Amino acid sequence: MSTAASSHRVEGWRFIERQRVVDVTPVILVCSQDAELYLLLAYILRSEGYEARLGASEGDVVEACGSADISAVLLDCVSWPSDIGRLCALLKDTGASVGALIGGDMRAQHLQLIKAGLDECIMRPLSPSKLVAFLHGIKPRPEAVVLPGFAVPSEFEFEPHAVVVSGKRVILAPLELRIFKFLLERHGQISTRKQLLEAVWPNPHVVGNRTVDVHIGRLRRAFAGFGNLRIRAVYGSGYTLEHHGAYSSY
Repeated sequence: MSTAASSHRVEGWRFIERQRVVDVTPVILVCSQDAELYLLLAYILRSEGYEARLGASEGDVVEACGSADISAVLLDCVSWPSDIGRLCALLKDTGASVGALIGGDMRAQHLQLIKAGLDECIMRPLSPSKLVAFLHGIKPRPEAVVLPGFAVPSEFEFEPHAVVVSGKRVILAPLELRIFKFLLERHGQISTRKQLLEAVWPNPHVVGNRTVDVHIGRLRRAFAGFGNLRIRAVYGSGYTLEHHGAYSSY
């Protein structure tokens, strides 16, 4: 989506005024009749910065498909009582990415899903890493909103899935990208874990400090090759982003 935001450069900084594009929280529809599995998936999704929504019947799914805010669907084929191939085709018609959780004895159903346009097959027992990889491949939905102006060093350019630093593109998951933006806007300041949770996570009360540390660790690894940029832990306080470019202070 285009934005009416304007920007100009002043002494090595790019000022973004009035309006900018931000990523709204991706909503994942979970089609399942297994309450225990849904609670587990919802916890993983929220920890990764997504919102979970339950579709426990075909009526729920059809209603959800009429909503423009569904980014992807997780289809629990083990517990679903009706034709999963037909349901997958219906979901694909909405343009959403579809991941299917299937058991090892569901080869015939797997073939039906592939023919229906399935994007990702995730075998049960559930592999969290496989699920997270599927989630990170989902395209975020940009939305223009009015926000206070902010300034970033001119070396930084943001894309939907990445940040370009001095011409080098670093691909980031949606949640890590939001964390990085928050830290960059507070460049040189200490951000507590509580501040990060409240600013970045859609449901901050369902995740804890350890989750913040995990995602900060991913960011540190992503930017490990940059000698002039690092995210430093401040013992007992939180984290701060340090950038020592040609212009490193306001």
